[in-house]
Amino acid sequence: MSFGSRSSSVSEADRSAREMTATARPTDVVMVKLKTGAPRLTAATRGARGVAAAPRSLLARLLETGVVSQAAPVFPADAPVVAGARGVAAAPRRGAALEAAPAGVAKRSRGLTSLKVEAGRSATQVARDLMADPAVEYAYVPAVKHPMAARRLPAARRARASGPDPLSARQWSHGAVHIHEARERSGFKDAQDVIVAIVDSGVDRAHPDLKASIDHYTNFLAPAEDDRDYRGHGTHVAGIVAAVINNRVGIAGLCRARLAVMKALPRRGGAWDAVAYYQALAHPIGLKARVVNLSLGGGEDPGEKDVILDLLDAGIVVVAAMGNEFEEGNPTSFPAAYEGVIAVGATDEVDRRAAFSCTGSHISLVAPGERILSTVPRYASELAATTMYDSWPGTSMATPHVAAAAALLLAKKPDLTPAQVKKHLQKTTDKVQWQKKRPTDEYGWGRLNVARALR
Repeated sequence: MSFGSRSSSVSEADRSAREMTATARPTDVVMVKLKTGAPRLTAATRGARGVAAAPRSLLARLLETGVVSQAAPVFPADAPVVAGARGVAAAPRRGAALEAAPAGVAKRSRGLTSLKVEAGRSATQVARDLMADPAVEYAYVPAVKHPMAARRLPAARRARASGPDPLSARQWSHGAVHIHEARERSGFKDAQDVIVAIVDSGVDRAHPDLKASIDHYTNFLAPAEDDRDYRGHGTHVAGIVAAVINNRVGIAGLCRARLAVMKALPRRGGAWDAVAYYQALAHPIGLKARVVNLSLGGGEDPGEKDVILDLLDAGIVVVAAMGNEFEEGNPTSFPAAYEGVIAVGATDEVDRRAAFSCTGSHISLVAPGERILSTVPRYASELAATTMYDSWPGTSMATPHVAAAAALLLAKKPDLTPAQVKKHLQKTTDKVQWQKKRPTDEYGWGRLNVARALR
């Protein structure tokens, strides 16, 4: 997806920002999920004398003829998926047939498999053909996901990180969501025992305002990329959630949650790696995270949906950005539009919907997403105009406000389910003056109010 803007005109600077964040879509990858309980095909049973041979699936024929040259499970626990391979799922020999996931597998995303299509073949056509195979639940070319930071505002309108004033005084969004009021109450719990997972472009782990908050970091793009946050997007998101509070450095996060960071969004021009993304998305389950922040979006993706459902089944709250393309056709963005996800739109200082913020019946609530000051890498990065701290617009910036609120709510009421957290945050919002009713397609239930949510 492209990036939204406060203005309908696109300046040269805006074009540069868009080009800087472009991600290459792979043209030779198809994702397929085999149905649980489908007939298991093996080299030993095909053509055995005296035994009726199992019908050869289209997928088996594609492997045998070389249209599909390689098949590998997305999740290692699914191995082996290739008939005749000794516990190894990568690079099957030509002619080996994929087997269905074992019966009784509970996880919706189990059985998800990546197929490499030979050069000169159409991945889109292979996916269409596979959908006709009765052993296949779904097959598709994976959608690319993008960070939901909007195009940068002109330099004259950006907050500067220099000057004698404490940077926290410039975080207007903290007043808007009433976090200070919440902190003043007796019994306030600052979510120190809650893990918030951030699936994004990575984080500058040595940033002085973040290094004490990061408990876990996994780079799912290695070895193609090192651990640095080349876009700067993940570092900005992380600071909104949990930049260290009262350390006399920079800004303050909304809570003291522990951060688990999964790097899965590639740098400018990097090829989209759907397998890395799915693995990063599922990783918080093993970490026992309670909240996942997804300041990203793109087209609908069946594999992504299955992993999201696995997260929700595991009791993990999923918060995602609505998208920034309202002025470019207002497309529906996923994962925000999946059922059970908390979908977040962006507002400005007077609670108006940000001009770029997408709308839709699936929106849950809105949060501040204009001129949001947060951490960026200490080194030059693709989206940041400076180093250390920068102000950005975007539904990417609104989303971590809600993720932090979810962490604070779970710190107080740890037994809440994801559905209960979503409902509670919606029902405790402020109805903004621009709303004639609740909910609406522009504002959902209203603007986040942390203090009311924690009463």
